[in-house]
Amino acid sequence: MKRILVIIDGMDDERIEALGGLTPREAAFMPGLARMRRHGSVGQVSTIPSGNEPGTDVALLNILGYNVPEKFSSRSWLEALGQGVETGSGDLWLRCNLISHSGGIVTSHCGRGVSDEEARETVELLNAGLGAEDLTFYHGTGFRNLLVVKGCDADVSAVAPHRMPECRLEDLKVRSSDSVVADRLNGCVKAAIKLLEGRRANGIALWSPGRAVSFDRKTPGAVVAGVGLVKGIGRAVGMDVVEVAGATGDASTDYRAKCDAAIAALARHDFVLLHVEAADEASHSRDYMGKVRILEDIDRDIISVLLESGIDAELTVQADHGTSSLTGCHLCAPVESVTCRIIQKSV
Repeated sequence: MKRILVIIDGMDDERIEALGGLTPREAAFMPGLARMRRHGSVGQVSTIPSGNEPGTDVALLNILGYNVPEKFSSRSWLEALGQGVETGSGDLWLRCNLISHSGGIVTSHCGRGVSDEEARETVELLNAGLGAEDLTFYHGTGFRNLLVVKGCDADVSAVAPHRMPECRLEDLKVRSSDSVVADRLNGCVKAAIKLLEGRRANGIALWSPGRAVSFDRKTPGAVVAGVGLVKGIGRAVGMDVVEVAGATGDASTDYRAKCDAAIAALARHDFVLLHVEAADEASHSRDYMGKVRILEDIDRDIISVLLESGIDAELTVQADHGTSSLTGCHLCAPVESVTCRIIQKSV
């Protein structure tokens, strides 16, 4: 039987007093998901392998059946792969968030909603002012960008900016046993403050260091996604990556276009993974009401449309991991998974 797996990134959440003690998913009007519960099965799934921090990379690989080693860290390389950037085995990749700060305090981990055009211009500035033969910044989507240090074998660690809301810029320092590498990367962060002065996104945060990895088997199927990380996972495990116009990876994404692309992909493949990012970003911004609205949009434009499509397939809807709208951090608890069969126009 054909299968569609809809991953709503960060959908599960903590109970919020302002929502009457409900989670955003429970507070949202989601008739499609409610219909799936009535006619299908509901369970709890542990998605984060032991010894790993909760994140989309380890969760999705685990959901797809791969054995993820402890302390897995190749997110940034997977994002590069998702963007179609050529990578070398000796290269060190880091996520380069465009952030906003004031008075030495980080005020937004995503550059106050910097537009994709602004982000592209910012990356061009970074390359012109800080780039070198072995150091290049790459534009991704919006605030999500990358930095590669070619031929660098140093071990590097850094804290994700969304895990430390309203932290100090100095708390985001990159650490390494190689002091030359650490000084160079932190020098880029410091120089970017002056280089980007006056812009909406007036700084950068370097985190999620990673290198190329290989997987021992392929997963047949297709991926529909707006963010480079999920596209990269698809390419890394041999899936067909479907590019969708209007898939932005935030609340402005064209949900219906992604849904239509998933239905079309199912005509060519037995398995389709449809990933939606926006709910996770709302939680990182601690915007629980925004998350409620996003979940309602996803239910209307994806879940309900799939249920009314008339295709003969099994549909599963779940999160990759939970994300707290109170702290802005990912959660390690099991997530709810709902599965039902689509067999006719009215389930």
